[in-house]
Formats: sequence, structure tokens, C-alpha cells
Amino acid sequence: MDLEKPNNKRTKGLRYHSIHAGIAGLGLISAAIYLFNFKLPKLFPDFLFKTDIHMFLFLFFLLAIIYLIGVYLVLNHLPQVGRSRGLVIIIVFFAIFFRAFLVATDPVILSTDMYRYIWDGRVQQNGINPYLYPPSSEQLRPLRDDKIYPNINRKEYPTIYPAGAQLLFRAFHILAGGQIFGFKGLMVLADVMTVLMLLALLRVYGFEETRVFIYAWNPLVIFEIGYSGHLEGVTVFLMVLAFYLNAKKRKTPAVIALAFSSATKLYPAFVLPALLNRGERIKGIVAFVVSFLLLYLPFVTAGNKITGFLSTYLKSPYESFNLGLKYLMMRLFPGLSYFLLSKIFMLVLIVAGVFFLFREKQKEQVIRCGYILVGLLIVLMPASLHPWYVVILIPFLALFPSVAWLIFTCTVAWSYLKYTTPMGIMPVWVLLLEYLPLFTILAIGYIYNQYTQHNGIYSLFGANKTEKFAEVKK
Repeated sequence: MDLEKPNNKRTKGLRYHSIHAGIAGLGLISAAIYLFNFKLPKLFPDFLFKTDIHMFLFLFFLLAIIYLIGVYLVLNHLPQVGRSRGLVIIIVFFAIFFRAFLVATDPVILSTDMYRYIWDGRVQQNGINPYLYPPSSEQLRPLRDDKIYPNINRKEYPTIYPAGAQLLFRAFHILAGGQIFGFKGLMVLADVMTVLMLLALLRVYGFEETRVFIYAWNPLVIFEIGYSGHLEGVTVFLMVLAFYLNAKKRKTPAVIALAFSSATKLYPAFVLPALLNRGERIKGIVAFVVSFLLLYLPFVTAGNKITGFLSTYLKSPYESFNLGLKYLMMRLFPGLSYFLLSKIFMLVLIVAGVFFLFREKQKEQVIRCGYILVGLLIVLMPASLHPWYVVILIPFLALFPSVAWLIFTCTVAWSYLKYTTPMGIMPVWVLLLEYLPLFTILAIGYIYNQYTQHNGIYSLFGANKTEKFAEVKK
């Protein structure tokens, strides 16, 4: 027996260092892919990639495999490396470099939204309310250039972005001017702050810090923020900050942070009920609404135009993108109005929000309730589900990993194939590739949980901190 103890220690030590080496190795391979990014596929024959989007999906597929292997290694060895400061440093170090390598790339392949961000900031810097005129209007002709303006989508429509986003665009314009790479750099900085804030949140709730890997190395997060410069860089940071402040018993600042998050992209507002308990509801709702509306004061001169393109976006079936459940409902009931179905989905989301609003939540239940609400929002998204919308879900996976949702964060990128079809129509097989694994694994997990009373990584909303990944696999 005395001889076994040193051997056991030696075995554990070797395993401990092998996990560090394994993650570092995966990081080096991923770093090479991110560094060479869209130049890498040029090493392969041209016939393999019909379009730039096919080239992106090839890169994404490689990175997704590496990422899922890394998730397995981290979660499967939480007892050994869960609180390893060295491994956390490795994870954060590579996470920063992955993002930095993409900042200097032109984002036109996947999305041109960032050009609209820069345009709206330019409009404001010239003393014009961004809600009043679309980019194609004669009033804004003097602001056009040959770099930003040609890449703006929906030039004939006014902006869709809420007031918090507009203030952010102006601030970024002051800091970076009209520089694409400067703007992306600021968004990546916000995303790195999300990684650090998520680390703080994990510590507050007693979760292993190495779980931050799930967000920090997720290729969807890295490409949508580091490459495309999407607003989720700031939106998700403010949402995670709200949960951190709530965990530290700073309830009103938490609600205000969530209001600011919702004022950059509207959907974080759906998690407000998760932050409020008895005695906090009225005060919290008032603080949220007042904070949200105050951001609109600089834009009140727009009058009834202050919602911009939003109403058209919600009503028009032509704006529908990558909707799994809604697509199925429209096919099952062909006569069903698109906008009516949007209203039904919105009603279901509101009812779910009210349910959680009046439910008492303690400790990590707050996070889980927010997680459930975001999951429902993704499934019941009333208008479009662009890949970058899913980024808001990923911080929750660091606390409550779920196989179904982890896979979905990788398969949702296939929705970009819509833009490669002649008529711009989403292929049905792409929807099946995304949603069939999601709904199948969620359903199996729900049945498994009902029969075993085991809330594990295959269940609807993931394992909690007391359940080991290896045990759940069995």
C-alpha cells in the first residue's frame, strides 16, 4: 500500500501535466488556423471551395473539432485541473491571440453589419439623428465614401439598432474614427473583458475556473466578434456583468447593466426575470425601464421614427433567417400568417418570462433561469436567428454545459450557406443539420432525466457544478 501512494501521485501528476500539454497543443494548432485564416485554404485546390463562405466553413469545421476536443478534455478532467491557475492562463492567453489574429482581416465575407455601425457613428458625429434618414437618402449624400457606404446593407432603410448601440457607435467613432480595424479592436477588447468577467462569475458561484474555456475558445464567438465585429462583444459583456453584480448582491447596478445590454441588442431583456426575486420586482423593473429609456433621450427628435427598421424587420417574412421551429410551423400550417406566428412566439416568451419573474431563485438558480430563458428565445426566435445571435447563450454553457447546445454553437454556422444559393433560399438540409441534433439530443436528455432524476450534460439545460462530466457519460 505504501508503494501505491507515490505511484498514484505520479499518475495524477502525469495526467495533470498531460492535460495542460494537450490544451496548449490544441491552442497552437488553432492559433495557426486563426493566424493564416482565409489564406490557409489557398493551399488546397481551388475546386474544393466554390465560394468564400465554403472556405470559411472549412476553417470553422476544423476549429470546431479542435474546440470540442478541448471541451471534452477540460470537462472530463475537472477534478484534476478544474482550478488550475496555469491552465486558466493558457486558456486566456490563446483566447486573446485567437481574437487578435482576426482583427486585421476585412469582414465582408460573412457580414457587413459593422459597416452600418461605423456609418451610424459617422452620421451622429455630423450632428444628424441616425433614425431620421436611411443611408441612401439625399440628406446623407455628403457623408458617403468609397469604403464604408458601398458595403452597407439595406441602404434604403433607416437603422434598426437601439439607442444604447447608437451611443456606442458614436463613442467608437470618436475613438477609432471610420477605421474598420480600430472598431473591431474595440469590440474584441470588450469580448476579452467578457472572458475575464466570466472568470470572476465562475469564482463567485464556486465553479471551476477552467470552464471559461467553453466561451473563450468557442469559434462562433471568435469569428462573429473578432472577424465580423458584431455588437455581441459589448452586449454579452454587459449581460455577464449583470449576473456578476447580482451574485455580489448589487441588485440595482445589475439591472442597470442588463438594461444597457438590452439597449445594444434587445434580446438580453428577456433574462430580466431571472435577476428579480420577491421584494425586488417593482424596483427592478422600474430601474430597468428608466435606464433603458434614458438612453433614448438624445434621439427623441426622431419622433415616431425612433424604432427605425425594427417594425418592418419583425413583420416581413423576407427577413426570416434560419428559424427551425418557425420554419416547421409554417410548413405544417401553410395558411398561418408569418407575423401572427411571430406574435404567438412572443407571447410564449412573455409567459415564460412572467413565470420566472414570480419564481424565487437562489444562488446558481439565477443563472440557470437566465440560461433557460435564452434557450427558449433561440428556439422561439420570432424573426431571424443569425449565427451571432447564439453568442449570448455561450457564457451560460460555461456554468451548465449541455451537449446539445455545444454542438448547436458549432452547427449554426452552416446557416451561412443560404448566401451561396442562387435564389438566396436556405437549403432544408442545412436546417436539418442544425436543428435535428439539437432537438433530438434535448429530447433524449429530457427523457433520460425524467427516468433517472439525473440532471446531467445530456439534459435540457446542462449539468450543475456537482456533476462530473465523466460520470454523466456513463
